[in-house]
Amino acid sequence: MKTRRMIDEIFVLRSIACMCIVFLHSIDIALRSSYLQGIGPLMVTIFDSIQVFLYFGTPVFIFMSEFIIAYSYRNRPIPEGFMKKRFMYIFVPFLFMAFFYSLPYATTFGAWGEKFLMNAVIGDFHGYFVLIIFQFYILHLLFHQYLRKADPKVVIPLALSINIAYLALFNMTAAPISHPVVHYIWDRFYWVPFFGWIFYFAVGYYCGYYYETFREWVYKYRKIIIAAPIVSTTLLLIFYHNNILLVHSSKRVDILLHTVAIMFFIMYIGQKIKTIPPFLIQISQYSFGIYLLHMFFIHTIDLFVRQAGLSFGAAYIFILFFLSLFCSMGTMMIASRWKHGKYFVGKIGVGKDGKPPKTPEREPEEQLKPRI
Repeated sequence: MKTRRMIDEIFVLRSIACMCIVFLHSIDIALRSSYLQGIGPLMVTIFDSIQVFLYFGTPVFIFMSEFIIAYSYRNRPIPEGFMKKRFMYIFVPFLFMAFFYSLPYATTFGAWGEKFLMNAVIGDFHGYFVLIIFQFYILHLLFHQYLRKADPKVVIPLALSINIAYLALFNMTAAPISHPVVHYIWDRFYWVPFFGWIFYFAVGYYCGYYYETFREWVYKYRKIIIAAPIVSTTLLLIFYHNNILLVHSSKRVDILLHTVAIMFFIMYIGQKIKTIPPFLIQISQYSFGIYLLHMFFIHTIDLFVRQAGLSFGAAYIFILFFLSLFCSMGTMMIASRWKHGKYFVGKIGVGKDGKPPKTPEREPEEQLKPRI
């Protein structure tokens, strides 16, 4: 297997998934705001439907995390510093943001300390994704020798079955006992254990490990891949609006196949693009910092708008989206001028040349490091 240094589809997939996450959070905050009440129930339903459609964003990053590792290390052993680098450049910024997002709860030291521990240990803020990918880093280190020898036609359906069973338990049943801890597990904590994402891990592993075969497969079945998002979106919205599945998050059972449909479609488009637009490459480079910072700017902008008594109608969603996106990128640009900035807001990724802006060249897989 010949390993290419750069995979163009990853830039496209990462940047689109990143923007989808920012946009769905912008919709979520805007729909809670009184400033959208005047747009009418139909428009609210439309934006609510768009938000449900966009929930594929976070699962895509689970897929990419494993795809990247499986692709990058299929012909060579995983280096000794594998976990250390990821701890320094991914987990340390996560811990700082867990601290940062706990500050509004600092009415007392005890309240702040409890919130910080919940953020850092069990992912009680939007940064929970980092806890998930670190579980999969460990699983990859433990099982990649077995996975490379196993039959994907067995492993992927098995992973899908486990994933469906796990999500169905929390999607379709109520908490067995009335206790705050149990209710918290049923409402949120079930997001964190890897069982809720293992299907994306399995698909990512084999798509990365057999990348050339996967690429040919995508082209061969391109007609199905082009049609699949239409089918998956239709079913998703039918289940949602008919109260078959009421879960309003990316941890829905029907998101599993919807994510794969959207993901393969984007990768097919990425293969067909001769020149990736520079703005997609840049968003890909800044995606991890955008992921960490965008919620702060969304809430800050929303607070300012509320205090000022401004009204923008449906345009408010796009204001939140663009301002939070650009403010997050701007913050990363400023932080990158400080040598320790990457440990607070995340490291800027590489571009098409395989290098980050004005930083030393990294090892080959760095251009594919999972960023959200």
